[in-house]
Amino acid sequence: MSFALQLGALTRELVEVLAPPSVQADSSKLDKISDASLRKLKSHTFLQTNHFEVEKVLDGLDERFRINDRDDLADALRQRLERLPSHPSKWHPEILHLFLELSDQPTFKSNLRDLKLLGRSEATPAIALRWEDIAKEDGWDEDGSLWQNINYSDDSEDDVYDQQFTTEPEDTLLYGDGDSAIRTAASYISHPEDVTTLEQVQTAQKWRMQLPPEDLSRQIRKVAVSEIQVVRDVLFMLQGLDCTLFTRNCVAVPSYQLDNMEWEPYRAIMQTFTDFGGHLRRLRLFVGQRQDVPHLQAFQDCISDRLRELDQHISELQNRLVAPSAGVVLSLVGIKAKLIPWLQPLHALANIVSTIEAEPQSTPFRYLELVFDEACVAQLSGKAELYEFLARIFAECFRVYLRPIRLWMDEGKLLSASDLFFVAEVSPSTPLRKTWQDRYHLRRTPDGALHAPAFLRTALGNIYNAGKNIIVLKLLGKYDAAVSLKARNEPPLDYETICPAGQELVPFAELFDIAFDRWIQSKYRATSTTLKRTLFDDWALLSTLDTLHAIYLMSDGSASSNFSASIFAKLDSLRADWSDRYALTAAAQDGFATIDPSRLTVTVSENMLNLPAIQCRNSVRSVLSGITVNYRLSWPLQMIFNDTSMQHYQSLFTLLLQLKRAAHALQSPRMLDNYWTDRDNWNASATFYSARSKLLWFCTTIQTYLTTLVLIPIDIQLRRDLAVSHDMDNLISTHEKALKAMVDQACLGSRLTPIRESILDMLDLSLKLERIRSGVVDTEEEAHVGKSYEEVLTDVKVEVDRQVRFIWSGLRSVARATSDAQSAKWDILADMLQAGDVDTTT
Repeated sequence: MSFALQLGALTRELVEVLAPPSVQADSSKLDKISDASLRKLKSHTFLQTNHFEVEKVLDGLDERFRINDRDDLADALRQRLERLPSHPSKWHPEILHLFLELSDQPTFKSNLRDLKLLGRSEATPAIALRWEDIAKEDGWDEDGSLWQNINYSDDSEDDVYDQQFTTEPEDTLLYGDGDSAIRTAASYISHPEDVTTLEQVQTAQKWRMQLPPEDLSRQIRKVAVSEIQVVRDVLFMLQGLDCTLFTRNCVAVPSYQLDNMEWEPYRAIMQTFTDFGGHLRRLRLFVGQRQDVPHLQAFQDCISDRLRELDQHISELQNRLVAPSAGVVLSLVGIKAKLIPWLQPLHALANIVSTIEAEPQSTPFRYLELVFDEACVAQLSGKAELYEFLARIFAECFRVYLRPIRLWMDEGKLLSASDLFFVAEVSPSTPLRKTWQDRYHLRRTPDGALHAPAFLRTALGNIYNAGKNIIVLKLLGKYDAAVSLKARNEPPLDYETICPAGQELVPFAELFDIAFDRWIQSKYRATSTTLKRTLFDDWALLSTLDTLHAIYLMSDGSASSNFSASIFAKLDSLRADWSDRYALTAAAQDGFATIDPSRLTVTVSENMLNLPAIQCRNSVRSVLSGITVNYRLSWPLQMIFNDTSMQHYQSLFTLLLQLKRAAHALQSPRMLDNYWTDRDNWNASATFYSARSKLLWFCTTIQTYLTTLVLIPIDIQLRRDLAVSHDMDNLISTHEKALKAMVDQACLGSRLTPIRESILDMLDLSLKLERIRSGVVDTEEEAHVGKSYEEVLTDVKVEVDRQVRFIWSGLRSVARATSDAQSAKWDILADMLQAGDVDTTT
């Protein structure tokens, strides 16, 4: 058959299989669909599978298996790929490409045991030999006399045999090949010899079939029942068995009444048993439901155990009633008193099950919260037996819920059904520097609450961080060291550990918190200590902190001055290439010679590149705020010195650079250099030196305040806090709080925006005063045109006095309006500025 005919036949067969029944019945429609499909297949433009690409993908899959610690899977794949050329076929690339397209996460979902299912059995299956087949083959399958009983005695005769066979019942005994007989239904009919006992039993059970009698007034009366029958049916009902006095819904049948009890007390006691029976039925139905969540399976198992214990206790009661070893007084009230201690705890469990079933979208751990709360209420109510009953159930169920927590804290892994756990992975491809902050997150419910039991929410932080500790330690290659530190056995979390003897008066919630915290610390403390030691020792955290402070906080004054002087010189000379990032980076690397030059770069924001050179020279806020110093940190340290902290560092660096710019402009002229020119106009010179002195004092005061009252004290406290920090979160928060305190106390917070702008105006006045002295007048300063040199200086001095007064008065007002830590520092700065304001103090 040619390829075209074969393709047409296959296409027709495919259409017949896929077409709906209505189309299959119409041959004309099938012909049209087949012809259209065949034309599309003949004219398709799909190219042949690229076998090189398939080989590349398979090699990548092999590498992925080995990276994810699935070497066994990679070896099995490689072995089969090597054996594939021994069975040559031109369709190998297409087949392999199809397998790759159909695969779904083979790294995590593949199981080598499944390969055994693909093997073909070498042995041919044995054909089962049956008597029916032999009978049909030999032709004696319809011979009815074949299985007749035969008398093998010597004196047997055919007529005797026929008589015996005809008089023998057909359904009594059937003999097989051996000596044993197979009994039929008729053989189980017994003919009792003690007819009296049988009649007594029938008489005793006659009430079950008896209809309610009517009295003379035609009112229907209740059927009288003996107390032994009531007790019997009550016990049957509580065991979940069918009985006469109760329906299958465990409701007492109102047609019966105890013969020696009035109707009202009988109805009351039967209603009590009805209530308990309804709760037990609810528990049995809940246990019989299919549950796929391990937590609920554990709860079902606990309920099954308690129901089994109840059934055993009821069986013991029945045994004592059926075969009493001594005199027994039969009493329905007495049976109730014996069963109440067993039934009341199960009543509480049934209420929990009812609550779970009534909630439309109950979380899988909701039952744990309910059992925990009920145990606390039982303890507060003084119900010691119920408290112990619920506490033991909670401890047993919590051990199952603890499995994903243990896996996360020990190995940093999440179960496949991670939606049941309160930790979820955002993305496995998160950058390393953001592993701690962004790779995982705590799941929350739609109402914003944490997706975890309420009694665990105080410990979620430690659980969450313990798993992240393992993840980071694995990335750093320090996981084995952490495992060796926490190799000791974890403390148990059973009932005896949570509720030790002698602590009955301690609240259950507090007892659990203490025991669970002890369990967490056995895992969490070791990993946190290892991670902190790794960051301090292997990654030089404190040395890196010194480097950051030297660059951004200018703790190395000589290096900072060398770097800033090169920038100021270019700005003062109006050079257009001042913003060249290569030149700025070279200047920074030369200035900070003790720092690794490959890690330090300097850039200028794009909106500052096209500014006029004069504008760049005349204002500290125009271009200096656009200069960004970047120090490249290793990724483990970037988790601590995060983006928020680096922004704070940059803000402080900009402020200190602006202060240096103003001080550089003010310190360039000297009194002795202009002594002879100043003699010509002593009044103008006096005004100039007065304004210059006040601006120098202002810059020096701000610099002194920042250095002695803000940066140094906070830096010292930061190093102390870092030394005593016990985990990664504490390291990060300690560093962020320290930087935030520096920014706020340096008047860079949002609440002090007007004061910060006024400080920058003062620094701009320093640059302006130097330009006035040097005789440089820009177009932006036309307000001074037509005024004498002394008048211009007077205007500057008045503006300086006004700005200083506004700054210290504003600081004092804000400090009095707030009562936090930085407000005290603002008050001190206000005192320092007011003390130097000569006009105010006099």
